[in-house]
Amino acid sequence: MAENSLLKFIAKNKVAILATVSAGTAAVGAYVYYQQLKQQQSKGTKDHRRQGEVFTGQNEDEVGSKDDGSVLNGSKKKKKNKRKRKNRAKSTKVFEYPSLPNGEPDIVQLEGLAPSQRRAYAVQLKNKGNHFFTSKNFNESLKYYQYAIELDPNDPVFYSNISACYISTGDLDKVIEFTTKALEIKPDHSKALLRRASANESLGNFTDAMFDLSVLSLNGDFDGVSIEPMLERNLNKQAMKVLNENLSKNDGRGLQVLPSNTSLASFFGIFDPDLEISSVNTTSHFDTKYDLLSDALQRLYSATDEGYVVADDLFTRATDAYHYLLSANKADDPLRENAALAFCYTGIFHFLKNDLLDAQALLQESINLHPTSNSYIFLALTLADKENSQQFFKFFQKAIDIDPDYPPTYYHRGQMYFILQDYINAKADFQKAQSLNTENIYPYIQLACLLYKQGKLTESEAFFNETKLKFPTLPEVPTFFAEILTDKGDFDAAIKQYDIANRLEEVQKKIHVGIGPLIGKATILARQSSQDPSQLDEEKFNIAIKLLTKACELDPRSEQAKIGLAQLKLQMEKIDDAIELFEDSAILARTMDEKLQATTFAEAAKIQKRLRADPIISAKMELTLARYRAKGMI
Repeated sequence: MAENSLLKFIAKNKVAILATVSAGTAAVGAYVYYQQLKQQQSKGTKDHRRQGEVFTGQNEDEVGSKDDGSVLNGSKKKKKNKRKRKNRAKSTKVFEYPSLPNGEPDIVQLEGLAPSQRRAYAVQLKNKGNHFFTSKNFNESLKYYQYAIELDPNDPVFYSNISACYISTGDLDKVIEFTTKALEIKPDHSKALLRRASANESLGNFTDAMFDLSVLSLNGDFDGVSIEPMLERNLNKQAMKVLNENLSKNDGRGLQVLPSNTSLASFFGIFDPDLEISSVNTTSHFDTKYDLLSDALQRLYSATDEGYVVADDLFTRATDAYHYLLSANKADDPLRENAALAFCYTGIFHFLKNDLLDAQALLQESINLHPTSNSYIFLALTLADKENSQQFFKFFQKAIDIDPDYPPTYYHRGQMYFILQDYINAKADFQKAQSLNTENIYPYIQLACLLYKQGKLTESEAFFNETKLKFPTLPEVPTFFAEILTDKGDFDAAIKQYDIANRLEEVQKKIHVGIGPLIGKATILARQSSQDPSQLDEEKFNIAIKLLTKACELDPRSEQAKIGLAQLKLQMEKIDDAIELFEDSAILARTMDEKLQATTFAEAAKIQKRLRADPIISAKMELTLARYRAKGMI
């Protein structure tokens, strides 16, 4: 379906939402992707030393530490800078500061000197602090850096060096305190930014760490190859932290919501509505709730937005009612059948809402009361991964043993074979499902897609055309055919098919492909609108916005529509709208990977908003992005 295509498209082309540019990252809003600049030379660390600083033989005016990470040691100009400093040291006059009898500096006398003299003596005191730092005598080094600050409180190096001491002693709160003081004086102080980022990461303040790393990246002070993984690591940690907090609000099971109407229509489309609705047994004298169960099934297979929501509620109510009825009438077979039917459907709704444990419990309860093909099919689907594939196939065999002529069994098993790339068995099952119910379109669609997957492009297209002749009014054929055309890169032909599918969908009484054609077309147009690095195709971009906005209105539970629209909103600089849409899509997403991806985008967008709020940083962002656009990198 087009929904899945959009999600794969987003995942494949990881959006660099952080508006930073490190030497491996082009970062901007929606549909602007990480691009590796493999040939770009690494930038060396800038030498921020001030003119006229007194140097007394230390290797660095600013002290470093092993905790700063490899970034601090990666400059290609390091040896050259050392030579410069040594030459400067030879020509620099060293003053002896006035001291007390105990050897400590006479701060009272020093504070009475002219500002230029105080600054010169402050540097000497700092250098003595450096000497103690090198000897790992951090208490003494801290003392002399504080002396330096008393004489010259406006030198960021002194505060930065104090932070280096606290890195060595492990006092991370103090690291943040003194790097912050250094940055108040010099906002682009590279070592202070990096130290504060590292301290914040260790303390779990990942958003603060990302902010400082982003500023570092924009300043171009360090090799982007080193900054980029630090940014990504903090972003991933923050996203996981937020996701876990959200999941814990619901006993660790996640925020349970129905999937999109499009997904529900696709899932239940293989089942025969008349057969399912007629499966309610009305012969029990004890069953006072079969009307509730029958209503739930009718609502479900009406395949409407309201129908899905109401059915979910009715199945839950029916399950509660049958639990009560069974407590008094366990031996009544018709009652047991209906209770099993209610538990079966409530179980699969729990599964579709990503509540796996309750789903399996209800489905097993259904099987214990009255096993059916559906109960085994649904239980198998809760185990639909490679690790549980044997158990999966065992339950499908049990479904076949109950009814060897039930089409959905073969269809869903065929899908598992398809996922496992066992195309021979997948084809056999799809053909079996097709032969058992020639009026259901889904086996035809899967057989056509299977041919394409096997590289038989001509045969696949021919099969789609045959299926279109058999089902001329159904939107499934053009929708899935458009998926294949998109995968082939034939975008114009795909858009035509999506338009046909959308027109057919609009005249249906039931949901068939839902908003799939809207999302599919919007995905193509959004991609095409950004193909030219020099300018945005505003017409295609605006159409994509309209299509995704309409998709969100028609199917507000579609996470794919929302995450796609969020990225376009981000590109429009509507960051608040983007954050809200990303957060909504994280709630709606079915899998943990999808939830984490949407949460990651939301947290990254929040950092972008914070960066944009600073006028100086925002201006740097625009200059950097303009430079990358000029080079055709974004």
